[in-house]
Amino acid sequence: MNTVFEHAAIGNIQLKNRIFRSATHEGMADKDGRPIKEFDAVYKRLAEGGVGAIITGFTAVQKNGRGAWNIRMFDSDNYIEDYQRINKDLKENGTPVILQLAHCGGCGFANVKGEQLVAPSAIKVTDYPSKPRELKEFEIREIIENFIKAIKRAQAAQFDGVQLHAAHSYLLAAFLSPYLNRRNDEWGGSTKNRFRIISEIVSGARKVVGDFPIFIKISAYDGMKNGLTVEETVEIAKLLQECGIDCIEVSCGGGNAMFNTVRVTDIPIDAILTFLPIFSNSSWIKKKALKLALPFVLKKFTPLNNYNVAAAEKIKQNVDIPVIVVGGIRKIDDIQKIINTNQADFVSMSRPFIIEPGIVNKFKLGTQKESRCINCGYCLLACMSKVTRCFMGKMPD
Repeated sequence: MNTVFEHAAIGNIQLKNRIFRSATHEGMADKDGRPIKEFDAVYKRLAEGGVGAIITGFTAVQKNGRGAWNIRMFDSDNYIEDYQRINKDLKENGTPVILQLAHCGGCGFANVKGEQLVAPSAIKVTDYPSKPRELKEFEIREIIENFIKAIKRAQAAQFDGVQLHAAHSYLLAAFLSPYLNRRNDEWGGSTKNRFRIISEIVSGARKVVGDFPIFIKISAYDGMKNGLTVEETVEIAKLLQECGIDCIEVSCGGGNAMFNTVRVTDIPIDAILTFLPIFSNSSWIKKKALKLALPFVLKKFTPLNNYNVAAAEKIKQNVDIPVIVVGGIRKIDDIQKIINTNQADFVSMSRPFIIEPGIVNKFKLGTQKESRCINCGYCLLACMSKVTRCFMGKMPD
């Protein structure tokens, strides 16, 4: 029987327990995409808090994939030294760090990059303000090459591995989605064609980084009409294993339903109107109207906790590589049950680490059984323009 606080391994990554900090946008980048000094302190607190491994927040592989001004970049060798410094400090603690690499696709704000968003097809993602244009063939090839270069840089910067962000309607997820990918060339149509961009990234990377661990984060379903289903994702998981992915993290949802991926107890209307760029600059009259309308427009999803476990279990039953599950996991008893019953090999959490970086140590010592996170969602909304922090459901003064 596997237990939460036993030694484990994924490839050549050694883990002191089975709890990951899931990728969490930290909002800690300067205008050039370099990590600001506070970034180091956040990771040090997480490592000291006992987490088994850290998956970093979104790191863009090229400039038009950044999505928001405070997202970090890794499109140049000039960033390697910044990350080497961080990893050197964390290696002393024995905490592996996995760099999440991504391209925002249609899930971003065009004015950040000064150019139109790009995606597999010109389909607007509801939660974002701008319609993307369809990528040309040579641009897809450039994106593949930029992912491969970023993976090589991650190895040089002494990360323990990378994670490809192929969830939540970001670019790689959009290629996988039948709703967002309407192409009729070799990059669209069948499951294998929609998967092609990922397989080419992984096969290209293996030629330059060898067995350097490559994880992936996927949505088990995207919640869109005629979109990605759990059944198709099981087939995609088999393709991921076949192409050489080392580990799959299972999430859900996409950019057409704001609170499906990250669920909330109540729709945080005031936070939406204050923090989201598409609303924050509206007139007071428009904000008043939106305050009345949004509760009827935005859907609140249930269940609130452990909502990806069933999908992760289906995927795990069909692959031999490790599976991580994320999504509303808050209690140590639930974590132990997930692992003991082979629903997943590892669990990951995001918001609980924002409020309590040391929660894993508390779980291990038995001083705390459940996260203090109240699932208000304010952190999710504020992080696109501010440094990520816990608000505990209260607007700042």
